Amino acid sequence: MILYQMAKRMEQREQLKHSIEQTGGGNTEHLVSQKEMVEEQLLTQTNRWAEEGSDEFMLGAMTPEAVVPQENLSWL
Repeated sequence: MILYQMAKRMEQREQLKHSIEQTGGGNTEHLVSQKEMVEEQLLTQTNRWAEEGSDEFMLGAMTPEAVVPQENLSWL
């Protein structure tokens, strides 16, 4: 489950990165903020996973779907 969550966050990060590049010099503040939040969650989850050393560890409150509400994905 952890690897799936991490893969989804990596995918989100890449989508955000691509969107930021496509926007160019436009208003990317919101996108950059979301990308930074996803990166922080990736690091947090990776560190906790390493500390726990177990695939049974879950971050239910930090699932990728909970991070970016579906209505905010319309720009993707």
